[in-house]
Amino acid sequence: MLPTTRDEQLPQSIDLAVEAVRVAPVNQYRGPTPCSAWTVKDLVNHIAVMLLMTRDAGTRTATDPSLLTANPAPLLAGRPESEWALLLTSSANQAARAWSEPAAWEGQASFGGSTMPAAALGRILIAEFTIHAWDTAVATSQRRTIPASLAEATFATYSKEAPRMRSLGLLGDQVPQDADAPVLDRALALAGRNRRWTPPPD
Repeated sequence: MLPTTRDEQLPQSIDLAVEAVRVAPVNQYRGPTPCSAWTVKDLVNHIAVMLLMTRDAGTRTATDPSLLTANPAPLLAGRPESEWALLLTSSANQAARAWSEPAAWEGQASFGGSTMPAAALGRILIAEFTIHAWDTAVATSQRRTIPASLAEATFATYSKEAPRMRSLGLLGDQVPQDADAPVLDRALALAGRNRRWTPPPD
């Protein structure tokens, strides 16, 4: 049965992103991604930073501001890229555990210097990890299916949050998409992704 609650969807979206990183060949880390400013390595580092910040938001722990621009993230620093996927797995478990408590979804939470209702932040995190799982998969030519419940949750979140996130420079320009396109395609379009993007040939 597909997850239908936010409590199930957040760890699933985290797992989806980390699994995409695990399968991504390290020799493709210098390759491009659907985010034109990022290589695969940049994207993996971004996921690592997100995991640390997600953990801190869930536990209401202040995040070191330097983490926002850390490259590589502290948990990856000094470690060979061949170990990055394994390091992300441990961090993913901590992030998911932090949001497993009902209290994590209540009140206000901070993320990247911004404070917002925790429930809204949790929904944004579900969408972001889902999108980055897709980014990593297509950038490294993986065949990966996004569960329908995550696609629907991501579309619902970006339908509400994308304009604000775009104004803050957190999303690229919306990509034109037919109203009757699959829900994942519409979610990707709101996040500034072209569903038909593929890596350029070698």
